[in-house]
Amino acid sequence: MAIKDVQTYIDKHGLVETTDSEVGKPIWRKPGFGGIRSLLAIEEELSRFLRERRDAQNLNREQVGMMIGIHHEIYARHERAGAKLRVTRLLHLAELLGFSPIEAIYMAAPQFFGESEEDAAVKFKLVMRMLNLPAATAQNLLMLVEGLSPVGPADE
Repeated sequence: MAIKDVQTYIDKHGLVETTDSEVGKPIWRKPGFGGIRSLLAIEEELSRFLRERRDAQNLNREQVGMMIGIHHEIYARHERAGAKLRVTRLLHLAELLGFSPIEAIYMAAPQFFGESEEDAAVKFKLVMRMLNLPAATAQNLLMLVEGLSPVGPADE
């Protein structure tokens, strides 16, 4: 059942009404560190990240396009922010290019990781370290963190 008063939801989550060239009518967004970045700016950051990851693997666009099953020109549009990147394609590229989707999200929208740029950088670094822990160490760390942390929305 949907909530009755969407304005209460908007207020509770700190959303602000804005416009974006990608959308033809008003939308609500949560401001990041420097205000509200356009959806195109976020797409451009993802594109830059993909290009850097591909280059780091010494692959060209034709090779990546072949591995994900699309023409290299279509893949090139993803690297130029000319084509929308679906989440499923991002996950596939993460598999092929050896990155965590969390890295891509951080590069495009670090505000999801903290209230300030410094806070976000620390939390991102922590998340990346946790991803590389052995399972037993991760389990011990989880028990420690759960003992230190109050119950949050993820636990409810």
